Amino acid sequence: MKSYFVTAVDSRGKTVSEVIMAENNLEIVQIIKNKQMYLLDYKETKSESDNISKLKMKSLVIFCRQLGTMVTSGIPIMQALDMLQSKADNSKTKKIFRNIYEEVQKGNSLSDAMKLQRGAFPDLLMNMIMAGELGGTLDKSLSRMSEHYEKEAKLANKIKSASIYPIVLGVVAVTVVLLLVVFVLPSITSMFDPKDMPVSTKIMLGISDFILDNWIALFAIIVGLVVSARLALKVRSVRVRFDKFKLFMPVLGKLVQTIYSARCARAFASLYSSGVQTLDMIETTSKVLGNAYLEDMFREVMTSVSQGDLISRAIANTGSFDPMLSSMIYIGEESGSLGELLNSTADYFDNEADSAIQRMVSMIEPAMIIFLGIVIGFIVLSIIQPIFSMYGAIGN
Repeated sequence: MKSYFVTAVDSRGKTVSEVIMAENNLEIVQIIKNKQMYLLDYKETKSESDNISKLKMKSLVIFCRQLGTMVTSGIPIMQALDMLQSKADNSKTKKIFRNIYEEVQKGNSLSDAMKLQRGAFPDLLMNMIMAGELGGTLDKSLSRMSEHYEKEAKLANKIKSASIYPIVLGVVAVTVVLLLVVFVLPSITSMFDPKDMPVSTKIMLGISDFILDNWIALFAIIVGLVVSARLALKVRSVRVRFDKFKLFMPVLGKLVQTIYSARCARAFASLYSSGVQTLDMIETTSKVLGNAYLEDMFREVMTSVSQGDLISRAIANTGSFDPMLSSMIYIGEESGSLGELLNSTADYFDNEADSAIQRMVSMIEPAMIIFLGIVIGFIVLSIIQPIFSMYGAIGN
């Protein structure tokens, strides 16, 4: 991703200059076209902020909260940025804040300075900062975004916490099964005649021998599959299909849609309340959802809305969100209170997302326990059957 300094003319005939992040000049043309502007000139910008990685959610919250508080208190932006970089808790964050301070010192706006950090800041935050600068409400924009990222961090932490138990259970299950198959089963069945063993025991012994004889190759295959999957997901077409599957997979798909509905509602509410234009709001939201399939769907939403369609109807036509989202947006559009409805909808889906995460865990855990019970039960049966056969032979 490169940064370009672009000069264009908007629909009102006003010349606008801004920094745009894009892969190439063709993407610049498309971005300007989507904004319904006429491109005059562009040039690639150079910055000392190359190869800067994305800021963590915690750093984003601190950035928005502290900077917003200082701006509200009347502290000049340069002094506020200088204080931010001096209080940064790690070298990476300090470098980013220092780069912003230097770019603003050169005469760039805060939003442009953030764009020059090569993806360190999400598009949503940069658009909100830009809207705050244009509307003279930078402090409110920063405060709103600090609340947004606090909720986003809360949701992410809940997802991580909810996934810990299934992951631990899965690791324990695989470990137990391998120990039983590779070590316990062969040591117990070695005293029996292979010809007299039941079919289940022979099957498990065959699996045990195969693992012991080919464990290096099996390990290499597993590592190769993991690496291949990670590389495949970097391919756009593969990522789109995978993200679509997450939304429409059996049982859990509806719950995943609820989580994305929460993110969409929260992003819409933040951007709309800050006065961001409708098409820019939709474009920015598509990039912060974290789903390649939805990003493609939002291009169709932008096309429909630009042709005069309602946002609610365009969202509903994607079929990828909880129906409540489009219904609430429709009520807001019809009543003229879209901002209030978006905020209440965001709060509603925040609670629904929490419930969805809990329901997902409650479905996954029993399924894993049942599967583990069946596998271990089969292994134990394979161990016990030869012992019972031996006792029967002694009794006779």
